[in-house]
Amino acid sequence: MTLTKVETQQLVDEFIEFQIAEMTTEDLVSYVKDILRFNINKLNGIDEIKQEIDEYDEYLYKILVDYIQDKPMSYEILQEFKHERQEQW
Repeated sequence: MTLTKVETQQLVDEFIEFQIAEMTTEDLVSYVKDILRFNINKLNGIDEIKQEIDEYDEYLYKILVDYIQDKPMSYEILQEFKHERQEQW
């Protein structure tokens, strides 16, 4: 059987829709995390990771670094930052 380029793309799109329909929320979250982790891990070093985070939010890099280094009040600052971002949506 031979499919045109358009038909092949439609087949792929329908298959993807079929797979997504059968995924749980946990499956979807796990899949997205894997894709994001893969894309970030392809970056070359901390400078590119910082640039990626800065493009997402200019304040987040420092907040995350302080948190992973367990600096005083870093957990509270991170939680406040998350709360403020959620209020924006």
